[in-house]
Amino acid sequence: MTSRSALASLALLAGLGTFTALPAAASATCPSEAVPSVVQTEASMSQSILCLVNEERAAAGIGAVHSNPQLEAAALVHSRDMVSKRFFAHTSPEGIGFIRRISDTGYTQGAGSWLAGENLAWGSGSLSTPAQIVLSWMESPPHRANLLRGQFREIGIAVVRGTPQAVPVLDGVTITSEYGYRGAKTASGAKKAGGAKKAGGAKKAKKRTARRR
Repeated sequence: MTSRSALASLALLAGLGTFTALPAAASATCPSEAVPSVVQTEASMSQSILCLVNEERAAAGIGAVHSNPQLEAAALVHSRDMVSKRFFAHTSPEGIGFIRRISDTGYTQGAGSWLAGENLAWGSGSLSTPAQIVLSWMESPPHRANLLRGQFREIGIAVVRGTPQAVPVLDGVTITSEYGYRGAKTASGAKKAGGAKKAGGAKKAKKRTARRR
């Protein structure tokens, strides 16, 4: 019989969207970074993920991102939605994407320009630690691009217990991270919509083996 601790799974998605009115440290040890999700709180896991994200940005010579309550609200809505409705995607079954979720919080209101990105993940077992989640984002080009994008200044992370599978994994968690930047409004107040762009991929791992789809 395979022990529960030997089972692990991980899945990822990344997306990016823009709206613009304009032409276009030192490493620190992060608390609980190696602790599986089943033995830490959602809040402690979120803080550890934020710490690790900023470690990666510092190592690349990029400024830190700071928690934003509106982005956190958008992330929490989506993590809960994915777990309760058993789907794993940037767009909900009702057709609501991450751009809509973020703008619905008022985050983009009054901004002359803004940039938004989203990284998703769910994990279980030994692959549900903050360190494994961030490492997997870093090893996937679209996720790494969001995580290390220099324009981003703010982030909202929401960890929710449960997974988006038809048969949920008991020791799993689902994570949404929303990245954002807001620029000052132009004097004229004119706005021009830029096309939304998504970069998507998915990676699953079980018993530490991986396959792409």
